[in-house]
Amino acid sequence: MLVELEYLVVDGQTCDRCGDTREGVRAAVDDARRLLASEAVTLELVERELEPLQLADSNRVLVNGVSAEEWLGGASIMSDCPSCGELLGGFACCREIEVGGVRTEAVGRDVVFDAIMAAAGLAPIGVPGEACCGGAAAPSPCVSAPITVTLVTGPGCG
Repeated sequence: MLVELEYLVVDGQTCDRCGDTREGVRAAVDDARRLLASEAVTLELVERELEPLQLADSNRVLVNGVSAEEWLGGASIMSDCPSCGELLGGFACCREIEVGGVRTEAVGRDVVFDAIMAAAGLAPIGVPGEACCGGAAAPSPCVSAPITVTLVTGPGCG
């Protein structure tokens, strides 16, 4: 399985949102590698640094070519990112996600882990009370829920 992380880099620095996503992805991949070793599934993590002109793709995590949030029935949203704005010297928008009605700027460890498990065919996504999120029974983000998208935009964010 291939996990790809795409994030903005300007002069060797990344934004807070992408930095938090990078930490979550690394933790999820490490945890999934340990769990999937007995299933003979191997994981490859590719981290791809993006330039400012590729900002719309920044803060994206793909699992076997599909975004982590899509594996879980979620969606991505463009929103104002002050941290990117600081790096770029002006107003900037980048990706955040919404899964199970929960909206986050960074793609967290649990979302990435659950997406990996779904891609491996090992996660009962959308089944209430079943194991998910690294093996713990939890109601969210693993339970099917109506998706409610709230767009909060600034000038140029969509």
